[in-house]
Amino acid sequence: MRPRGTRSLEDLYEYTEQMEEDLTLYCLLMTSDPVSFEEANQEGKWRSAMDDEIRSIEKNKTWELTNLPKGRKAIGVKWVYKTKRNAKGEVQRYKARLVAKGYKQKEGVDYGEVFAPVARLETIRLLISLAAQKSWKIYQLDVKSAFLNGFLEEEIYVEQPPGYVKKGKEDKVCRLKKALYGLK
Repeated sequence: MRPRGTRSLEDLYEYTEQMEEDLTLYCLLMTSDPVSFEEANQEGKWRSAMDDEIRSIEKNKTWELTNLPKGRKAIGVKWVYKTKRNAKGEVQRYKARLVAKGYKQKEGVDYGEVFAPVARLETIRLLISLAAQKSWKIYQLDVKSAFLNGFLEEEIYVEQPPGYVKKGKEDKVCRLKKALYGLK
């Protein structure tokens, strides 16, 4: 039995060739990272990564649980999962990040201006060339959540994260004191 739409051996060959290309592309793009909380929550490694993220958020006093004021809407949050690998492709760690659904924010209500401080590539090159000329040692440092430590001026409310809703306080929301990824 031949696949629908094939009329000759040439058609069948082209169809088979296309299937192989599609399968190869699919394998290249396939990832083992979960795409939903429900999927991730079934595996201990991802649950542990989410626990680490929540501990970090609580340690930094990123939010406080409160009632949602009348006329305000809480912004949703979601979990994003990523397997971090070293240069050899071996798993280094599992990272779960809580991200605000910032696309639902309204300008003038939830934020005034968008600002993201980042170092320009030219600045990095300048510093490296200066260090080379002066024979300075260069150390690399990965700051996991550098911009998250700044206090927010706006009143922003987010939903409690999936899997971490406080028992007996299900009706509460989190008033952000500091930024979360995804905010404008």
